[in-house]
Amino acid sequence: MIKAMVDNVRASHCLLCGGRCLDRCLCPACLNDLPWLDDSCRRCALPLPEHEETPVNTRCCGECQRDPPPWQAAAVFRYEFPVDALIAAFKYQGRLTLADALGELLAARLPPDWQDSLVVPVPVHTQRLRERGYNQAALLARDVATRQHMRYQPDSLQRRRVTAMQKTLSPAQREANLADAFSWQGPPLQGCNVLVIDDVLTTGATLSALARVLTEAGAGEVRALVVARTLPP
Repeated sequence: MIKAMVDNVRASHCLLCGGRCLDRCLCPACLNDLPWLDDSCRRCALPLPEHEETPVNTRCCGECQRDPPPWQAAAVFRYEFPVDALIAAFKYQGRLTLADALGELLAARLPPDWQDSLVVPVPVHTQRLRERGYNQAALLARDVATRQHMRYQPDSLQRRRVTAMQKTLSPAQREANLADAFSWQGPPLQGCNVLVIDDVLTTGATLSALARVLTEAGAGEVRALVVARTLPP
């Protein structure tokens, strides 16, 4: 009986195929078949076109070379099936076992020269936190910081007010929706580089709003590490 209980704790079933797997909630076969984002722009994390020549030392897309955003980003996956379903299960359905698996993948994706960063999660408002019970970005950020032995401040970056769901808005509406939505409540950053952790990067409106707040607080470079990057239509 004790052995069976231990097996139940240590073993799990793959959330995608239902097969048995150890130590993870995704089996190796399903993990290998996910839409990995291999070669992407170092600024916006969008895939680099195969035909577009980019300097080896920058690896930036043409758009970011012309008009770079105030942040750099890296992503593990393209936001496609079944990653979108996994993120929804983690974010809205309480599948918290995914925090460990996704946190491990994020930590492995972290660029080596970003390890000097202070780790912070994209904040949620206290009302949303009460409704959901947890901030998925904070779970991921804590996991990454622990695995990479990085400094972590979970509460210094705060959301001042409840905002509409970004995915329902146009680009212009997204920017207006986030105006004055965030604040920095920690000590002055004094040139410290900051790594923002989130589940999905879409238009970058949230990151740009956060970058403004962090820069005003004295941040050096603002970087973002996300599970998935949405692709343009």
